[in-house]
Amino acid sequence: MEKSNIKYYPVLPLRNTVLFPNQIIPIYIGREQSLKLISDVSNNKDKTIIVVAQKDGSVENPKSSDLFQIATIVTVMKIFDMPDNSKSAIVKGIERVQIDDFIKNKNYFECTISPIKEIESDIDAEMQALAGNLKSLFSNLIEIAPYLSDEQSKVLNNITHPGKLSDKAISLTNIQTSEKQDILEELDIRKRIEKALVIINKTIQQIELGDRIQADVQDEISKSQK
Repeated sequence: MEKSNIKYYPVLPLRNTVLFPNQIIPIYIGREQSLKLISDVSNNKDKTIIVVAQKDGSVENPKSSDLFQIATIVTVMKIFDMPDNSKSAIVKGIERVQIDDFIKNKNYFECTISPIKEIESDIDAEMQALAGNLKSLFSNLIEIAPYLSDEQSKVLNNITHPGKLSDKAISLTNIQTSEKQDILEELDIRKRIEKALVIINKTIQQIELGDRIQADVQDEISKSQK
């Protein structure tokens, strides 16, 4: 929608997901306001919308204050009708944007946006080392995380841009929405890859600790049954 030459984009809030640039994912759409939005988009020539994470995924009808300011502009690639009258949409993240102003249009929010300039660093020896460390650490995560596959490691190894590498690694990792949002909001590429390394290392430690606790429990159960 355009008002007085100002472009307003439909805003689709996500409960417990952060969508990154270059990421293609299916989104389940069940809330009334979101169904109205996607219905309108299906009839529009322009299929770009803003996808933004909620600060608290349990909020059913989020206000503008319940949404983060840094979001992702996306293209709606395909929309599917589901048997329960909900819908599913395949969307592709394009780039990070800053949400400036929200307005309530019909049943859903629209917003104005500003482009975001990332802080690029030279791809020097240190940056290459950080990228290599992230790929190696993610390979370690794949070995112990049941939700990841070797195919995802191959995808990661083909990414050369450190910023995109960080986005991809974090998008695949089962972590808190707030941690993913922190990576989305980090515009300094070097800091982003450093943060990604910390998050993935912590995730590995948590999984390994959980496995050790589970093994100890099984040992105690076996001993008590003898």
